[in-house]
Amino acid sequence: MEVRIHSRKLIKPSNPTPHHLRTMKLTCFDQIAPKSYGSFVYFYPSHRHTISGEDERLKQLERSLSELLTLFYPLAGRFHEDDNSIDCNDQGAELVEAEVNSHFHVVLRDAGADGNLINQLVPFDELAWTSVMLGVQVNKFNCGGLAVGVSLSHKLADGFTMFSFTNGWANSCNFGLNSVKRLSFDAASVLPPRVLNPLYGVPLPDDHSNKLITKRFVFSGPAITNLKSKTKNSPSRARGVMALIWKARICVAQAKQGKFRDSVLIFPLNFRGKTAIHIPENAAGNFFKNLTVRFTAKGKKPELDELVGLVQDAMKNATENFAKTEAAEELFSSATDCSKEIHEEIVRGTANICVCSSCCGFPYYEADFGWGRPKWIASVHKPTDFVMMMDDSCGRGIEAWVTLEPDDMFRFRQDPDIIAFSSVARSEL
Repeated sequence: MEVRIHSRKLIKPSNPTPHHLRTMKLTCFDQIAPKSYGSFVYFYPSHRHTISGEDERLKQLERSLSELLTLFYPLAGRFHEDDNSIDCNDQGAELVEAEVNSHFHVVLRDAGADGNLINQLVPFDELAWTSVMLGVQVNKFNCGGLAVGVSLSHKLADGFTMFSFTNGWANSCNFGLNSVKRLSFDAASVLPPRVLNPLYGVPLPDDHSNKLITKRFVFSGPAITNLKSKTKNSPSRARGVMALIWKARICVAQAKQGKFRDSVLIFPLNFRGKTAIHIPENAAGNFFKNLTVRFTAKGKKPELDELVGLVQDAMKNATENFAKTEAAEELFSSATDCSKEIHEEIVRGTANICVCSSCCGFPYYEADFGWGRPKWIASVHKPTDFVMMMDDSCGRGIEAWVTLEPDDMFRFRQDPDIIAFSSVARSEL
């Protein structure tokens, strides 16, 4: 697959941002978010448009983005690290137009086997940090299909913010600006910035993407039902798959190192609506705390039920603690304690670490720009060992994008549970 860039331009809000909104302070949780981009690609098959129809479709994307940026005005601004703020100066979001010399369905087929292909369809590499908050790349396939890649700065966006923006853009394009659900950009009044110790930030890995590969593992709805029937803890879909992947990763480490070692699972938990602090349900920003779950090996192989129980207990305890939290300082302190713990685990090196993030449950398949729902939504190849979980297009199964070193990926694919409950790559979409 070859992607040829046709143009790059900055899209500014259709109306200037009012003077009193020109500076957006980051929350303390935005401060500790990594300097990286979160990226996803939305695939839309051809609707047999004429050439003039294709041109109008692209113009409408550009117009609606410009209009939407009047509501999502920080995304057209620039990040200022010195004072932990976004200068909402209307410099614009970056729009890239590209052509792909391949057929839409060929790329969909091959991307699961080689997740690195997806990175060519987004405007920014995840660790290619700049002050630009938002980039989008519209990729035209030679069959008429489109892939819309979105990269949004993690300094302002968690999953909720990312998918709220994309759905808002789609609604603006399809139904007009009045159909868009607005976000609040005033969360710093509730969770104000802090003076930080460097260890408080979420650890950002070195870029090892050239040494890693990414593959998509599909856990179908029936397979997940079967998986849940084999556990005593009645996990949710996401928790069951997360525990299964963690178990396989522990076994991969054992095969590599010759013994079972302790393992730490790290995953984020959204605290919107879970605390006694009044955080608007539509607040933009980072509203998650990383949880750490430890499996103590003692020379033994983990059981799936044990790992499911550890994940569920961690989530239950965190949710209970959230409900008791009434002060921003207390909430932030618990998050930074967790970040410090992760740093210390990395320095000690006595446990294997598995980082997993789940976007399951977000309504990303509702992003209809006027051409119907996306055929597929893809994550990207990561620069570090990572697992990204997403709902499939039917909403019953889960796709896990797993990034590992090649030898570890070979062992992971041979794991009996992975073979039993998932399929990998080149599956029909």
